[in-house]
Amino acid sequence: MKKVLVLGMDNGSRSQIIAELMKHISFNRIEVHSAGIKPKKVDPMTVKILKEIGINIDGAKTHSMNEFIHMHFDIIITTTKEARDKANTILNANTKIHKELPDPRLAEGDEFDKENAYRELREEINEWLNEFITRHRLISK
Repeated sequence: MKKVLVLGMDNGSRSQIIAELMKHISFNRIEVHSAGIKPKKVDPMTVKILKEIGINIDGAKTHSMNEFIHMHFDIIITTTKEARDKANTILNANTKIHKELPDPRLAEGDEFDKENAYRELREEINEWLNEFITRHRLISK
């Protein structure tokens, strides 16, 4: 089973969405972890938009990258420049990939607009992961 770490700034939104979608798409045939440089709480809107597609992360906890320093990964995906810099210096992986994505928490507008920013991000990540998992041969036959 391939091992992947998704590393973001606070492990509250983008890294959670990528990790959970990767598990979902692969039917848990990829060992996926997510972490942050400075972990905070999981964003409630992240929980909501994942639940909309049948992924329940109620009660999910964030993790610090420090929990994974002594582990080796097949792939590390970073979502911020800070995460990329940290991963390049202290985390061990065969492949490191940086995927810059918009932070939905910074979306402007009313509640409807903000919710849609999360949904758009979820769909963008889903589309990217479907291709990514195949290209990197993350699922063994």
